[in-house]
Amino acid sequence: MDARKVDPGSVADIKDREIVTTRIIDAPRELVWKAFADPETLAKWYGPNGFTLTTKVFEFMEGGDWIFVMHGPDGRNYPNHVHFIEILEPVRIVHNHGDDEGKINFHAEITLDEVGNNTRVTLRSVFLSKEARDFVAKEHVAVEGAEQTLARLDALIKEMHTTE
Repeated sequence: MDARKVDPGSVADIKDREIVTTRIIDAPRELVWKAFADPETLAKWYGPNGFTLTTKVFEFMEGGDWIFVMHGPDGRNYPNHVHFIEILEPVRIVHNHGDDEGKINFHAEITLDEVGNNTRVTLRSVFLSKEARDFVAKEHVAVEGAEQTLARLDALIKEMHTTE
């Protein structure tokens, strides 16, 4: 898998190939950004319920890579590779994301928007085809997994926000 080669396609043809998940987090955007920018913090919340994370490489910069393994509650390991395209602190992270088997490849954009004193986090993933999106949604329960991931982020941010 080469995470650098995922092309999201034109905006007009993505609706049937995308998954979008949004959550409002009761914390300033800069605090939420820190949870994305630090690998130790990422390991505390990234992934669906019951998953843990081991990071092998974390180069949080444009052109950098994040290589990690998600460990499922069933004991399975899921190798992942993220290639960062754009990092605009504290607003947006754009990357390509794939797995070692080449079954999962998507273009992702994470946006952090200020909503009063809160932050709206939006995860937008665009897959190479409708079938690829449907495979990930069904086999990896991606929609629910993204919602659980943002819920875990929200819980960690609440913990971080009360200690700062």
